[in-house]
Amino acid sequence: MTDLKIEEILSNPDTIIELATQLKTERSGRLIAEQQVKELQPKADYYDQILANKGLVTTTSIAKNYGMTANELNKLLHDLGIQYNQSGSWYLYSKYQSNGYTHTIPVPYKHKDGREDIKPQTKWTQKGHIFIYETLKQHDVLPMIEQDQSA
Repeated sequence: MTDLKIEEILSNPDTIIELATQLKTERSGRLIAEQQVKELQPKADYYDQILANKGLVTTTSIAKNYGMTANELNKLLHDLGIQYNQSGSWYLYSKYQSNGYTHTIPVPYKHKDGREDIKPQTKWTQKGHIFIYETLKQHDVLPMIEQDQSA
């Protein structure tokens, strides 16, 4: 504080009130900002986790983030009109299929009688993982990392 400001404070009591009011406003604003950071941190942490993985992600892996099984998540995504099941494999409805959310890979397997075959398996891209996160959040379904914070 400058000598001039000290002199002003001593000669004019309104200056003290103004400074105290400014300090109160600044502290209040800082507390609000700190609370917003605290509330947004779980979302930022979850996004960081998603984006740290550059590869494809299985439905099982995403489901575990929500405390679900892959079957439960697939059914939920189906109920939300995002995907459908055909011959045991999940596919996005046409509205979503060209958005780069999934990639289908062939997975070899053997039938009980020993015949070899290939079954398509859908995996999610990071863009798709974020799409699932944002869609489920709109329906109040949160990943466990955020459930812990909001409880």
